[in-house]
Amino acid sequence: MAGGLPTAGDALSGYLRDRAGDFLRGLRLNGESGSGSVASEQAARELRGSARAIGSTLDTYGALFDPAWAGHFRGELAWLSATLGEEHACTARLHRLVAALGRLSGLAVPAATSASSAPDAAPATGSAPPIPPAIPPPLPSPIPSATATLTVGASRAGALLDRQLTLARTRAHSAALRALGSSRFHAVADAVALLASDVPLRPAAR
Repeated sequence: MAGGLPTAGDALSGYLRDRAGDFLRGLRLNGESGSGSVASEQAARELRGSARAIGSTLDTYGALFDPAWAGHFRGELAWLSATLGEEHACTARLHRLVAALGRLSGLAVPAATSASSAPDAAPATGSAPPIPPAIPPPLPSPIPSATATLTVGASRAGALLDRQLTLARTRAHSAALRALGSSRFHAVADAVALLASDVPLRPAAR
């Protein structure tokens, strides 16, 4: 503090300590939960969100930190955030594409214009009844068959997307598990733990 008043460095330190605390809570939750559970998904969100927030802060206020430390730490946080976010991205992509295919296959077929149902005027008394005009046979409409083809095609495309993106999501989940068990991740976690107790600001920013 300068003259007893909080400085920008104090505010920045408090914010980073809070985000580091979020990261450590996510780390603890991840250790207590089983793979694939709701708690593990919440832990991944905590880790990913706090890592992204810390990295963004270091990027924005990099001049207040040692450049070598901030640059390396920011790169490691970006790696972790991207690795943990890939499974979520695959799930969101699958839902978005399947929903789009559903809308495409459910397009309403335009209704054909129908003739007026109003009764014709009654013929004049004593006159011969009018000869009804010849009605041509209805032409076959290509719309139903095109719609059916579209529906079948969308169903096949949806099944293919589901297989491909489910496989990609499984691979992303495996990659996230490997990352969380790696020495690289533990080094990031150690750096975040240090950040929770001491934010390495430059002397001029304190």
